[in-house]
Amino acid sequence: MGEGNLVVFKGNADGITVILDEKANFDDVIGHFKQKLNESKAFFKGSKVGIRFKGRTLSLDEQEVLMDILRHQNIINISFVHPFENESIAYDEQMLWVKNELESLNGSLTHFYYGIIRSGMELEYPGNIVIFGDVNPGGVIKAGGHVIIFGMMKGKIHAGLDGRVKNPFIISRGMTPIQIGIRNVIAPCPKDEKSDTDTLKIAYLLDERIYVDVLDTKSVNHMLLANDKRG
Repeated sequence: MGEGNLVVFKGNADGITVILDEKANFDDVIGHFKQKLNESKAFFKGSKVGIRFKGRTLSLDEQEVLMDILRHQNIINISFVHPFENESIAYDEQMLWVKNELESLNGSLTHFYYGIIRSGMELEYPGNIVIFGDVNPGGVIKAGGHVIIFGMMKGKIHAGLDGRVKNPFIISRGMTPIQIGIRNVIAPCPKDEKSDTDTLKIAYLLDERIYVDVLDTKSVNHMLLANDKRG
């Protein structure tokens, strides 16, 4: 790309694709990204869109920089952030399943929160909750449906409080809550559970027990098939 086109916004069927220059200095790319956001303020006003980044492989730190910008901007109303380009195909398939769950009848109400849930803060919503940020110790999350956290989970969390939501789950990149609850089951986080910021994990309920597994095809099928058999 030329120096004036380090970042390009393109509309598509499910939102916008942000194409990042592959060779430019990342700080320059970030500067252009912020500029493009401001220039697009009038165009995106009132819109609710999904967003996808393409064009270059990003480190976890670079991904977090982009996510932090999205958390603190008030220009685009983001409904979903697609996986980054360098994530695996299996990861992409699982996040597509998550997206479909959020848009299903059971997931028709979703609250998006941008920022950190700090100690003493409580976020409660009758539907799903998606958080672009960390949940610090002392922070509390309560959701009628599913919970997805693009950050560290270190506080208290309770999903599936609405009994009509089928197979409620919690997804987080760092799953070390002080306390975790799904429907009527509440449990402390295992003491030997170590935080892994490189791996998404899913917590789900099965046979009145809460399981925490790596988010992959095996864990999702285990949750869905076992619960479907119980009926």
